[in-house]
Amino acid sequence: MISELRVEGFKSFGPATPPIFLRPLNFVVGANAAGKTNLVSALRFLKLALLQNVECAVGEFDGPMEVRNKISRERKERKPLRLGVKLTNLGISASSKGKAQEIKAMSYEVCIDLRSDDGVPVVQSEKLLADIQDPSGQKAHYSLKRTQQQVEIDDPVFRSGEAQQRYDVAKQDATRLAAGSGFFSLPCVIFRNYIEGWSFFNINPEVARAPAKEVPDVDLGLAGEHLAVILHKIEQQNGTGAMSAILDGLRGAIPGFQKIRTRQLPVEGKWAFQVVEEKIRGAINPRSVSDGTIRLLAILVIAHWSAKKSTLIALEEPENGLHPHLSKNIVELMRAASEHRQILVTTHNPDFLDYLQPNEVILCDKVDGFTKIRHASEVAEIDTFRKRFRLGELWEQGALGGIP
Repeated sequence: MISELRVEGFKSFGPATPPIFLRPLNFVVGANAAGKTNLVSALRFLKLALLQNVECAVGEFDGPMEVRNKISRERKERKPLRLGVKLTNLGISASSKGKAQEIKAMSYEVCIDLRSDDGVPVVQSEKLLADIQDPSGQKAHYSLKRTQQQVEIDDPVFRSGEAQQRYDVAKQDATRLAAGSGFFSLPCVIFRNYIEGWSFFNINPEVARAPAKEVPDVDLGLAGEHLAVILHKIEQQNGTGAMSAILDGLRGAIPGFQKIRTRQLPVEGKWAFQVVEEKIRGAINPRSVSDGTIRLLAILVIAHWSAKKSTLIALEEPENGLHPHLSKNIVELMRAASEHRQILVTTHNPDFLDYLQPNEVILCDKVDGFTKIRHASEVAEIDTFRKRFRLGELWEQGALGGIP
């Protein structure tokens, strides 16, 4: 999982921002425009940059002016964008020369200059480190270091021949991150696969309602695209596994709910889903189902389906359209999913906090125009406060900062 995240110079995050420590379950709270979504966006930007290239990632975020911190960019001195992650408890096994190896931890950092004269981002530096251990306990250290001109690799475990290698950065690869290329070494492949497993969701019920075509390796989209196809795939499990858990979750939250069924539309060949309720003859099409029910259905699919295929789930404001009495259900759902996959949730809902521990709550504030982050567990006298007030009450009162 990501144990530490570094974000500097990205959107509302200023230079020299302290590292952000993450746990298996993380709920990010704060006022509008404090930077909650920017925290998630930093991870999404890093994923795009690694899987495609930095120029594509910058374009996806509407250009350098929208990526760089708006205060820092007005100053004369260069303030590069810096993103980094530390991954721990990986336990990823690999084989080298017929010998088992375990990658226990990895760390990565990239520094990008977005102030070039031609508007093309410049990768100033990049570093990927990995701690490796064999069954006897012998440890080794892998490193990839990249400058604008050259990539230098020290791989004492997985590379045949000389451990140290150097490669010039070709002009056409200037904005392509070395760690995103499987060409260099096995740790690059492992790191890329881990980042590729990050999934981001901001469910839009209108999008999630729409019929969808079945395509290979389909998964739930950022706004809930392909929900009908995913439900069809789950339905093919004959009511076991994920579908059973999804139906139980809906029955416990929606009065009269019975089941979900899918069907293929005869003309378009797309899959659609319907809801079956007690005392209502026939099935209800998604257009007649409430936004809250659609959103809850998508969240259940994320927890019971998408989480199995992901290394990280980032979910924005799951409370929208849902009754407050479901807050405990949502937190328990996310907590169960976090036993297998890291969970990051942004929210304005104080009721969520009542079912969380202080070190699971990330407080997001705007100070002098920059996003500042800390955990609720870092608030002075938090244990004393909690003897008299619930965590959600403390947040609403402003005792924690991150005021909604």
